[in-house]
Amino acid sequence: MDEQAIQQLTSTLWAPLVAISTTAGGQANAQIAVSALNASILRERPRVLIEIWKANYTHHLLMEGGVFVLHLLSEQNLHLIERLGMRSGRDGDKLAGLRWEARQTGSPILLETLGYIDCRVRGTLDAGDMTCFLGEVVDGGPLNSGSPITWHEARSRLPAEVLARYEEHQARQREVARGLLGNA
Repeated sequence: MDEQAIQQLTSTLWAPLVAISTTAGGQANAQIAVSALNASILRERPRVLIEIWKANYTHHLLMEGGVFVLHLLSEQNLHLIERLGMRSGRDGDKLAGLRWEARQTGSPILLETLGYIDCRVRGTLDAGDMTCFLGEVVDGGPLNSGSPITWHEARSRLPAEVLARYEEHQARQREVARGLLGNA
């Protein structure tokens, strides 16, 4: 298998950039997600699918609490990439200083994002280094105007020093992921 060729193909599959927040046992956290997508064609039965790395604190809270909010991000939310995507909630409160509120499931709704989808977990799939969570939508709506941004677009707009720190962070995450698969 040509791993580089496969990487080039799979790197085009990014959905719009999203943040995922959750709560369990009185603790709340949020992160930038690997991927999210619509998981139902029925309007009366909306579902979404998210993928969360097992090593992340958000994963632990999701498994424990069974609830999450998916937030659609815009260019105005690029600052969240470093804040939510490059440090662990185990090291401190990533939500401190952000405007948020809890609604239907109790998970934090980040009020500066384009919109939110509040969900209860209805199923999981173990994908080795990550878990896929199927969420039943219980609430949601727009919060601010703007257009969704993809990871490809976000990368082109991030300052070089932030992008360099992100790449270093990703390299460490990949090593952890290999360990989860037993291929370290």
